[in-house]
Amino acid sequence: MFLYLLAIIPLCLLVKFVSKTSVLHILKKWLRLLQDKFYVYQFYKVPQFNHNMQENQLYRKISTYLNSLPCVEDSDFTNLFSGSKSNDINLVLNADQKIVDNFLGARISWINEKDEKTGARSFVLKIRRNDKRQILRAYLQHIHSKFDEIEQRRKEVRLFVNVNDESNRNGNGNRRWISVPFTHPATLDTVVMEQDLKNKVKADLETFLKSKQHYNRIGRIWKRNYLLHGPSGTGKSTFIAAMANFLSYDVYNIDLSNVSDDSDLKLLLLQSTNKSLIVIEDLDSYLCNISTALSFSAILNFMDGIFSCCGDERVMIFTMNSKDQIDPAVLRPGRIDHHIHFPLCDFNAFKSLANSHLGLKDHKLFPQVEENFQTGSVLSPAEISEIMISNRSSPSRALKLVISTHQSNKESSESDKYPQGLIKSKSVRPMVESGAFGKESVNDLRKFYGLVRIKSSRKKSLDFDTSEK
Repeated sequence: MFLYLLAIIPLCLLVKFVSKTSVLHILKKWLRLLQDKFYVYQFYKVPQFNHNMQENQLYRKISTYLNSLPCVEDSDFTNLFSGSKSNDINLVLNADQKIVDNFLGARISWINEKDEKTGARSFVLKIRRNDKRQILRAYLQHIHSKFDEIEQRRKEVRLFVNVNDESNRNGNGNRRWISVPFTHPATLDTVVMEQDLKNKVKADLETFLKSKQHYNRIGRIWKRNYLLHGPSGTGKSTFIAAMANFLSYDVYNIDLSNVSDDSDLKLLLLQSTNKSLIVIEDLDSYLCNISTALSFSAILNFMDGIFSCCGDERVMIFTMNSKDQIDPAVLRPGRIDHHIHFPLCDFNAFKSLANSHLGLKDHKLFPQVEENFQTGSVLSPAEISEIMISNRSSPSRALKLVISTHQSNKESSESDKYPQGLIKSKSVRPMVESGAFGKESVNDLRKFYGLVRIKSSRKKSLDFDTSEK
C-alpha cells in the first residue's frame, strides 16, 4: 500500500502540473531558454520620465503599441480598463510582465518594469545583437506608425461645414468652418453594396493609409479622389459616413453656394486639416448651373491643382446624380481616381435590407418581390428602407408595401413616356381629326388614354395596408 502511494502521488502531481500549463508551452519555454544560452542580446531601456520629470513621448507610444498587440491577452497578468467609449475595454500590461513581439522574422521581448523605490515605470527592450542593425530603426519606426494609426482611430471625428461671408463678417474673423461631433453610425459592414465592390473600396482605402512613402517617391500628393454617382436615395451620403468612420477622418462638407469666389474656395481648402475627407455633394447640379461667383477652372484646380497639396492624407469625395452631361475634363484620371456607381435597388440589395431592417433571410413573398425586380428597378434603397422602418413590427405588411409601391412606381414611370394630355395636344388633335392615324389608331389612343387615367387614380388611392400582420 505504501509503495502504491509512492507511485501514485508523483503521477497526480504531474497530471495537475500538465493540466495547468500544457506540454507544448513547456517545450516552448525550454526552447527559449536554450536560445538565450546561445544568443547574445542587447538591452534598451525606455523610462517613463526624463531627468527633468518630463514625460517621455516614446514611452507613451511604446505603451500604446504593446497594449494593442493580440498577445497581451496571453500575458500572465493583464489589467482591464474602460475606454473613452462606453463599450470599449482596454487591456494594459501589469508591472514586471513580459511580452514578445515579432518583426521581420526577429523575436523581440519587452518587459514592463517598475522601480520599487521611486515607482517610476520603464520598458526594457531585449533584442538579439545580430538583429539589431537590421531591424532596430525599422522596428521603432513601425511603432511610431502604429501609434499614429491607433490615435487616429481613437480621436473624435467631427463634421465641418463652411459658413458664408456674411456670417464671417459678423464676428467669426477668418473662421470659415464650424464643426459638430460626427456621430453617424454607418460602417462599411452595414452599407448595402455589392460585396466585391465593397471589398475593393476597403482594400483601396487600407492601401492608401500605408502609402505615404510611395506617394513621396513618385512625387504625387498623398490624396485619393472618389466620384460617387447615382440617383438620389441610393446611399451615397451614407457611404461617405461609412468611409469617415472607417478612416477616422474629419469630414469637411463644402457648400458651394456659400463660396463667394475662387479665392474663397482656396481659403477653405487651406483651412482644412490633414487626415480629412473633403466632400462636395451634387457637383453635377452646380456645374450645370454654374454662377459667375465661382469659375469652372476653380473647380478643376480644387480637385487637383497646386492648392490641393496643402495637406497630407486627404480623401476628396464628389457626388453626382448623373455624370452623363459632365465635361470629361472633370472626370479624367488624376482628378477622379475611382468612379463608384450607386444604382437603384435590385433584389440582392433588397434581401440585404430585409435582413438588416426586418431580420428576414427568407419569406414567402420573396419570389413575388424578385419577380417585380426582374422587370426593372424603380425604387431606391432609401425608399425601401423607409417602408421597412415604418412597418418593422409587421414584416409581411412591409413586403406587401414594397411590392405595391414598386408596381405603382413602375406604372407611373411607364405612363410618363406618354403624357395624359397627349390626345388633347395641338400637335396630335389635327392628325386625329384628319384621319392621319386611321380609325384603328384613334381607338388605340383612346384606350391608352383611359388606361392611363385608371392607373393614375390607382396610384392616388395607394395607402399603407394595416390589415396584414
